[in-house]
Parts: sequence; structure tokens; C-alpha cells
Amino acid sequence: MQHHYRIEYFREGMTSGERLSLPVPNLATGLVVADINRPHGDVELWDGEKQIARLHRERGGTGGYWQIG
Repeated sequence: MQHHYRIEYFREGMTSGERLSLPVPNLATGLVVADINRPHGDVELWDGEKQIARLHRERGGTGGYWQIG
């Protein structure tokens, strides 16, 4: 089975319903990309049309840990 992973999130200044979507080669890389591009807030991990998880991190969160929401 071939996977098509991506992260999605709302970027500040975007209109309602508008998302930024970034393809990633695997889930580990998806977390790194989320860490770089979204240091706080929510991101979603997707495999094709299936949402795998929604992650959240508070502004100024400790140690860079994401919470699974």
C-alpha cells in the first residue's frame, strides 16, 4: 500500500476554510515539518483522504511536545 502523507494547518492571516497543505515522505518527517512551520497551534496529519491525527501545542510550550487531540 502506498501512502501519501501530508500535514495541514491554518496559517495566521488565512481566510476561513483556507489551509496550508505540505506533502511529507513519512510521519516522522511530518512532525519535523510541523515543528518548523507551526511552532504552536494545531496541525493535522493525513494519509490521502484519511486524517491520522490532530496535534496541538501551546504557545511557549515546554520541550516542543505535541499533544494528540
